[in-house]
Amino acid sequence: MKILFLGDIVGRSGRDLISSTLSNLKKEHNIDLVIANGENAAHGKGLTYRLYNELLLAGIDCFTMGNHAFSKKEIFDNLDQMDRLVLPINLITNDYGHEYVILNIKGIKVCILNVLGEALMNDLASDPYIATDEVLNKVDDLDVDIIFVDIHAETTAEKRLYAEYYKDRIDICVGTHTHVQTADEQMIDNLAYITDVGMCGPFYSIIGRDINELISKRINHEKTHYTISESDSILCAVIIEIDEDKKKAINIERIQIRPE
Repeated sequence: MKILFLGDIVGRSGRDLISSTLSNLKKEHNIDLVIANGENAAHGKGLTYRLYNELLLAGIDCFTMGNHAFSKKEIFDNLDQMDRLVLPINLITNDYGHEYVILNIKGIKVCILNVLGEALMNDLASDPYIATDEVLNKVDDLDVDIIFVDIHAETTAEKRLYAEYYKDRIDICVGTHTHVQTADEQMIDNLAYITDVGMCGPFYSIIGRDINELISKRINHEKTHYTISESDSILCAVIIEIDEDKKKAINIERIQIRPE
């Protein structure tokens, strides 16, 4: 079995790239399950119900989120219907939505979790380790085969420490949030790991944001509106291979497709 995880989808450019390439990517690599981080899909911050459904139709099976999970307030009106959406388990408004999603893929039960790191992150309800322990204790009773965690965090050390601490309790740990793909994909014992998957968003940008707008705001101290770059997008992802007999992760491969 193969799982494709797409890094943070950023804005229209990122959504358009997914819509135009995902079907062929799934066929080329024999993908069985597609997970994506969708917290930046709606103009760089948040996700709407309309875009959630649009991306489901494009071929994504489940979404993780991050600190911008509730940037589009309309999401509260539709969370009950968004049953393929996983919210960070330690986000301050964690009494909404799903703590985890379990999907049965080829007879293998995959449990998908999302957690926020602590460093430089706001709106935390609890320590990521306390929150993870609480959810894993619940999941232990559900007889799942594969536990997939998206750790949405700023620092490389925090993500790696999390992976090392939980390497015997989870099977896959992918980092998101910084939008820059790291080159450290590896197996840590039986854990498939990468510090940051990167983004599916505008390549000529500052992690998705328009460069000139950021110069005006940060350097020239002008008042600006948050603007996503309109350049063609890069696609950053990883493919994790699961041994279907042993129900263990056995390989992780990094993918990066830049615009021509």
